[in-house]
Amino acid sequence: MASPQASTQSMHQVLCFALAGEAYGIPILKVREIQAEAVITRIPKAPPYMPGVINLRGAIVPILELRQRFSLGSAPEDTRPVIVIVEVQGRTIGIRVDAVSDVLDLDPAAIKPPPELGAQTQLGREFIAGLASQPGAPGAADQGDGAMLILLDLDRLLSDGELLSLDSATA
Repeated sequence: MASPQASTQSMHQVLCFALAGEAYGIPILKVREIQAEAVITRIPKAPPYMPGVINLRGAIVPILELRQRFSLGSAPEDTRPVIVIVEVQGRTIGIRVDAVSDVLDLDPAAIKPPPELGAQTQLGREFIAGLASQPGAPGAADQGDGAMLILLDLDRLLSDGELLSLDSATA
């Protein structure tokens, strides 16, 4: 018989992906699909973290380059980026990542708040929804509790002004 606590807390499913050697996760309910091969059409005067748009079955979808957005540098030449199509504040956008790994079930109690890292961090704390231990991850055996999974808050990746500029670019 399940304990009352287990029945009231449901597991959170997250899609895990790699970016600059780190593991990230986003809520699976925000993910629409994954595109391994997509041609990005560049948009003039777009910021570096918005390299362009793709045509997804007739819909124009703006792309967000997470390496640029988080100031993580360019991907190595042998990397084959993947575009994850997600829903952000009622808009469909694509986020380009290094690789998608798997879907994990996370216990909400295992998700820790983001640490205070100071103002000079590359990945702004405002983008991080939480951190979770990733048991069974490569290298986890020699790291004690496992590698950390950085959980992103997709609704805070872009400011209201940036979202408006996306709307005008895809109109």
